[in-house]
Amino acid sequence: MIPGAARQQLRGTPASPGWAIGRVCFWSDPEGIPRYRIKPEIASEELRRLDEALETSRRQIEQLRQRVENEVGKEEAKIFSSHNLLLNDPAFYARVEKKLISDNLNLEAAVEDVIEELVKIFLKIPDPYIRERANDYRDIGRRVLDNLLSYQRQCTLEGGEQIVMVARELMPSDTVHFHRQHVGAFVTEHGGVSSHAAILARSLRLPAVVGVPNILRQLRAGELVLVDGREGRVIVDPTPAEIALARKDADARQRASEQSRPAQVTQTREGAEILLSANLTREDEAEDARRLGALGVGLLRTEFLFMGRGEFLDEEAQYQAYRHVVEMMAPHPVTIRTLDLGEDKHFNFENPVETQTTCTLGWRSIRLSLAYQKVFSAQLRAILRAGAHGPVRVLLPMVTGVEEIRQVRTLLAEAARELAGRQIAHDAGLPVGAMIETPASAILPEVILAETDFLSVGTNDLVQYVMVADRASERLLSYYRSTAPAVLVLLKHLADAAAAQGKDISLCGEIAGDPLYLPLLLGLGYRNFSVAPVLLPDLAAAVGRLTLPESQALASQCLQCATAAEVEEILRAAQNAPEAPVRGRKKSKKIH
Repeated sequence: MIPGAARQQLRGTPASPGWAIGRVCFWSDPEGIPRYRIKPEIASEELRRLDEALETSRRQIEQLRQRVENEVGKEEAKIFSSHNLLLNDPAFYARVEKKLISDNLNLEAAVEDVIEELVKIFLKIPDPYIRERANDYRDIGRRVLDNLLSYQRQCTLEGGEQIVMVARELMPSDTVHFHRQHVGAFVTEHGGVSSHAAILARSLRLPAVVGVPNILRQLRAGELVLVDGREGRVIVDPTPAEIALARKDADARQRASEQSRPAQVTQTREGAEILLSANLTREDEAEDARRLGALGVGLLRTEFLFMGRGEFLDEEAQYQAYRHVVEMMAPHPVTIRTLDLGEDKHFNFENPVETQTTCTLGWRSIRLSLAYQKVFSAQLRAILRAGAHGPVRVLLPMVTGVEEIRQVRTLLAEAARELAGRQIAHDAGLPVGAMIETPASAILPEVILAETDFLSVGTNDLVQYVMVADRASERLLSYYRSTAPAVLVLLKHLADAAAAQGKDISLCGEIAGDPLYLPLLLGLGYRNFSVAPVLLPDLAAAVGRLTLPESQALASQCLQCATAAEVEEILRAAQNAPEAPVRGRKKSKKIH
C-alpha cells in the first residue's frame, strides 16, 4: 500500500499489475454515447469544446455544399442550408448549456438529448415539409457528436503527458490500439479479469483496473490519477509522495523484468522438466519472449495482427509477420493459431476496413474461417510459408468436432499444392492441433486426438462455456471459476487422454500464468504452459519450488472438493505452507 492522503480512491478489480500516472481521457462507449455526470466548474470548458465542434461542423458542411454545387448543382446544394440553421441556432446552444450547468450532464450526452428533443418537436408539426427537417437535425446532430468524440480520442494521439484511458467497456481492438499511443493504463466500469481486453493489457504491460462502479461519473477529463493495477485502485489527484513512491515501484519492477530470465530448462525441485512458452498478440513481442526465456511460442493470436492495423492483411503481409516470429524464436517451435474472431473480437471479412458490431453465439473462430475460405486459405498459405523458416504448428480455435479438422486438413493440402505450383518454399507437413475450449471437445478428447497431432487447452473460454458465465462480465465473476469441480474433472480427463495417446497437450489460459494454480495443474498432468511473456520469470521461479509428487497429492485432494471455494482454500494453504525438503534429487527427466 502506498501511504498518503489522497483526495479520492476508487476501487475495482485488479486486471493487470503495475503503476501508471496520467491524465484522464474518456474513450467513447462502443455501443452508444458516453453518459456521466460532470462537475459544474468545468461547464465553461465543455462549452468551449462545443464551440470547436460546431465550428468544425460548419467547415465540413461548407465543404460538402461546395462539392455538391460543383458536381450536381446550386439548387441541390441548398439542402445544407437547414444544417447551418441548427449549427447557428441560439436555442440549441442554450438547451445544451442548461443540461451542462443544471443537470451536470457530460457534453456528448447533453447534445444527444437536445437533438432528440428538437426532433420530437419537429415530428409533432402538421406541415409535412417542416416535419422533414427532423431528419436534417438528426444528420447534423450526428456530425456534431462525431466531432466531439473525435476530439476526445485525439487525447490518445497528442501531447507529451501519459494518458489513463477511462471507458465504460473496452474491446480488444481498442486495447491493441492503445499500445501505439501515449496510454499508460486503462480503467473500465465494466469487464472482467479474463476478458480479452484485460488479457491484452497484461500482454502489453499496461496496468489496468476493471469493474469500477460509476467510474465515468466520478472522474473528469484531464484529471490526474494514479492507477494501481495490482490492488485495483484508482487514486484521484495523488499527492507528490504517492507519485514518487509509485514511480519508484514502477522503475524497480521494470529493472527486475529486464534483468530476470528463467533458465533455459525449467525444472521442479526433483528435476522434472516443465516447458514454458509464450502467448503473443503481436509479432514485435517475440523479442521480449525470447529475452525472458520462453522456449517457443505456445499461442500466436493472429487476429490481433489484423485488429491492431485496422485493415486486412494479405498473404504476403501475414507471411512476413509470422516469419519474423519464427525466426526470432528459432530453434524453438511457434504455434500459430488461425483467426479467432467473433464475440468481442470483430472483423468484417466482406469489408475488412469496417468492424462487425454484432455476433451470434458460436459464430466465431474456426466456423467463421471455414465460412470465408478465400480469406482462410490465404492465412493457411502464409503459415505454411513461415514453416520454411523454423518449426511451426497450426492451432485451430474452438474446435467442436472432427468435421472441422478434416475440412482444415483438406484446405491445408490445397494450399500446399498451390504454393508448390508457384514454386514457393513452405512446409507441407506442419503439425495440426486443436484448441480445447468447448464442452463438446473436452468431453470427447480421444476423438479429437485421433485427428490431430497435439492439443492446447484454452481455459478462459472453456470455463465460461462450462459454467455458463461470460468471462467479461463483472456480474458473473462469482460463477466464472476456473477451480469449479466440473472444470477440474474435464482438465484431468484431457491430460489423461493425451498421455494415453502419447500426444502433447499444453495449457494456455490465464490460470496457466498464475503461480497459485500451478501445483494443481502439474498434479492434473500438465507439463507444458503458455503465458504472456511478462509472467514467465515468476512462473519459472514457482516451478522450481514444487515437486510432482506433492502436486499430484494436492490435485487428488482438490478433485474431492464439492465447490470452487474449497479448492481455492486448499491452494492458498499450500502456497503459504513451508517448503518441504526433497530427498535424493533425481536425475532430470523430460515429461510431456
